[in-house]
Amino acid sequence: MRLGISLSAENPLNLPIHYNHILQGFIYDNLADEIFRSFLHNEGFAYEKRNFKLFTFSKLLGSFAIDKEQGRIIFQSPVKLFVSSPVDKFINEFGRTLIEKETFYLGKNKVKVDRINTNELALDKNEVKIRTLSPIVVYSTVTIYDKKQTIYHKPGEEGFEILLKENLEKKYTTIFGKKLEEKDFEIKAIYPERIKMAIIKYKGTVIKGYSGDFILKGNPELIKLAYDTGLGSKNSQGFGCIEVI
Repeated sequence: MRLGISLSAENPLNLPIHYNHILQGFIYDNLADEIFRSFLHNEGFAYEKRNFKLFTFSKLLGSFAIDKEQGRIIFQSPVKLFVSSPVDKFINEFGRTLIEKETFYLGKNKVKVDRINTNELALDKNEVKIRTLSPIVVYSTVTIYDKKQTIYHKPGEEGFEILLKENLEKKYTTIFGKKLEEKDFEIKAIYPERIKMAIIKYKGTVIKGYSGDFILKGNPELIKLAYDTGLGSKNSQGFGCIEVI
């Protein structure tokens, strides 16, 4: 399920250029159930030795200008934010707060919710075109000379598709408690030359992701899961949110 949230403010929204942590905090702070909020923030849904938060969100969408000297991005009101999750409780708790509260804050910016739209992706085909609403992050960790290093994979590399598929399969098992039998999944850039790399700082960590238009082929369940949970890693930090075009 996806929520499309229209936000407005009396003044332009003044945020740091790297604002993912602010949107993430906005989401956590507005989960109505305190116990569920604590569980999701501190633990998440377990899969073997790791945990998934099972939600993703887009960049802020709207008109903006960048102040490079100050390291700020200035959005004109209104802006739109998309938040997705396959977990009904997450959508219900977040949506309830958005309806019941009158004012919210994005950083130091006071905002209000003008409108909320819901969308459940109904998919009965095994091929769709998608566009990223936030960059897709795919990485692996290797040990070189006893030191762990992160390697980011880009579209077109073999590891990019393999790791995306493995990630979706793990999310499927986490949600449904069983292995997926039909595991077909492919991703191809529609315009490889238009794929853009984004370098984003999240709480001091530099993260590399890729944005653009892609074709997804394979099991419709995996494609829908990609829509609901996000493609790739670090979804709950604001990466891998996609829309069907």
